[in-house]
Amino acid sequence: MTDTNIKTKKLDNISIYISGFCLIHCLAFPILSVSIPFYGFFTENHLHEILLFLIIPISSFALYRGFKNHKNRRIISVGIIGGILVFLGATILHNQVNSTYELIITVIGSVLLALAHFNNNRVSHY
Repeated sequence: MTDTNIKTKKLDNISIYISGFCLIHCLAFPILSVSIPFYGFFTENHLHEILLFLIIPISSFALYRGFKNHKNRRIISVGIIGGILVFLGATILHNQVNSTYELIITVIGSVLLALAHFNNNRVSHY
């Protein structure tokens, strides 16, 4: 495996973990917010921005490098759609619509993004 493929594989793995963390955050955060109001107040104001700051550039770079290798447009399309949904859920829909819609959009985006990275990793390195 070349050095470029090893770096892309690491970025894909990091992106999968970050997408998984985002998914866990979206599903568990409502419970934590009710249970620990101070924690909810403190993290809700910044956690979405921090996650987006990590997810968008790392995912974009990893998917792009994988695409250069495998040229599979379906994988990159699923990743782009997932990234857009995560971005919409964490920015535009956050606190503007029913929180259920925000949660659904963000979870779907996180799953799609993780799936794209999983497939990017599988196709690029096996």
